[in-house]
Amino acid sequence: MSCHCDVKNTPHLPEKLVPVGFVYQTEEPNDEEVYDMVDKVINQVLGPEGLSAIIKHGDKVVIKVNIVHPKQGRRGEKGRGCISDPRIVRHVAEKVRKIIGTHGDLKVVDALFYEDANPSLKWCSPSNISFYWAHLDKNGDNAIDDGDICYDRNANGILDGTSEAQLVNLDALDATRRYVSKVTPVSSEEITLCLPKFLRRRDEADGSDEYCDVLINIPVLKSCYITGMTGALKNSYGFRPNSKLKGDTGRLSHSGCYWDIQDGVQVWHNLQNLLNYICAEHLVRPYDLTIMDCLTGNRRGPGTFMGSIVDEYQNVPVDFILTNALLASKDPVALDTVSTVLAGYDPESIGLLETARLNNLGTDDPSYINLWGFVDFYLHREELYKFYGPEGRYPFEDGHGGARVLEHTNYQSYVIVEKPVHVSEGTYLFKYQVSSIGGLMPELGRVELWINHSMKEFHIPNESNHGQFVVNVENELQKVGILHYTIVVWDRFFNCVESTTYFFIP
Repeated sequence: MSCHCDVKNTPHLPEKLVPVGFVYQTEEPNDEEVYDMVDKVINQVLGPEGLSAIIKHGDKVVIKVNIVHPKQGRRGEKGRGCISDPRIVRHVAEKVRKIIGTHGDLKVVDALFYEDANPSLKWCSPSNISFYWAHLDKNGDNAIDDGDICYDRNANGILDGTSEAQLVNLDALDATRRYVSKVTPVSSEEITLCLPKFLRRRDEADGSDEYCDVLINIPVLKSCYITGMTGALKNSYGFRPNSKLKGDTGRLSHSGCYWDIQDGVQVWHNLQNLLNYICAEHLVRPYDLTIMDCLTGNRRGPGTFMGSIVDEYQNVPVDFILTNALLASKDPVALDTVSTVLAGYDPESIGLLETARLNNLGTDDPSYINLWGFVDFYLHREELYKFYGPEGRYPFEDGHGGARVLEHTNYQSYVIVEKPVHVSEGTYLFKYQVSSIGGLMPELGRVELWINHSMKEFHIPNESNHGQFVVNVENELQKVGILHYTIVVWDRFFNCVESTTYFFIP
């Protein structure tokens, strides 16, 4: 992953960074804790206004979820690692409804692999992929019971809870409910897309009431046997029609992408066609916000059952771990870059990230991704290594979809900061040096100067492990007469180290 800044060591203001929210717990959260985590991660990205920063009264809002094999799993685990957690979806939908009011329109959608307009069929296919079956099994059986947390317990096509959100089966949308767009991604031929009409922006709807003011994405942290990782970017693939329609070759075609075995290794062909199509979808209709369900991490997703389809009814386990986290961002590329590292993979091995960045859909450069929590991400990943590493379950499966596992190097770095040197009136020089016990140094991604608990400037370091900031702090001195200053250093995989906080009175 190359650095895309123009000049290294040139100071930049914090506004140039792309925020990615991150919250986690050390133990599996209960329902109320999940709701609290959702609130926190939204506010990290959107500020204290929360969803009101992007949604207003009367808006039409669409929430795209991920429903795959909801009945798979051990007894008591069904739904885990396979579907967007209904607690997250229902809580977000209820927050949206409070903002848009009763006159606003709210849909929760996904592709269900059947053409019936009823999104909650009780018998729809051998896989039982419907919103009725999408639930977290709490009672350890195959039935929908009172203790389970459901999308649509009574199968009426309305999301459970108080949001009154309409559930939509995207595969039931024929040509009359879709519109054709043509777009040419970077280094690609023109691509024809046939997306739902209700995804159009208001000014694109030509007076129709089928449009979307705000599009929210709630994917699941999963590996993928095709693209390595599936998340904020790939979740859009469910918008594609199931079969050929109006020049779109259909979701099942995977854009001509196929695999065979060469020298005992699975090799994918025409993979770039699939990556280009996914990016084309985002070029036509990007998400306004993504909240990623990382409460679980699916190590071999998205469809992880093995054997015949009947295995799904025999409580075949899903290969997931408890990750107990949430991520959020307005930039899907930045979010997927962070989630790739959370899975233990090297982002450079995920071709979709590079293709998306080349199409200006976001940044995959960690130097410009502002991940919340400072050392929290590093500490959480160390706990996953400690708990699941001995079982060989963390990181996720090496080589799955071409994703390469990162080497686990427990850097013990520290930052030495010198006393500020006066340069001119109100301007001081802050020098720092990053050192490491044992001499092994990580590749630095970004160095930040924090003054009085706010980031003042950052720069992208060159190959050197030392540098300096020259900043004017006159405003800070006039307010409180004292400087609290800290140097924060990030490596290329979101590991963070902070210097001691120093006090300085001129």
